[in-house]
Amino acid sequence: MERGARLTLTGLMLTCLVACGYSEPKDTEEARAKGRDTDETVFDDVIQTQDKARAVEDLTLGRKDDLDAAMQQSEGVAEDE
Repeated sequence: MERGARLTLTGLMLTCLVACGYSEPKDTEEARAKGRDTDETVFDDVIQTQDKARAVEDLTLGRKDDLDAAMQQSEGVAEDE
């Protein structure tokens, strides 16, 4: 009886280990294009929002640099007069 219990317990432990094994993500190319190890996560909405915010920030800073350059140029023209 004791031997049967040990065998059953060992079988259950091995089954659990196999069930928890590593599996490759389905679409690794798409995941790597996104810069992640997996193709989808529960945080995709948050990550996309952050990516959009970074893109808007880059655009805004670029426009600010253009505006600063235009202001400096107009101030330089005003000083010459």
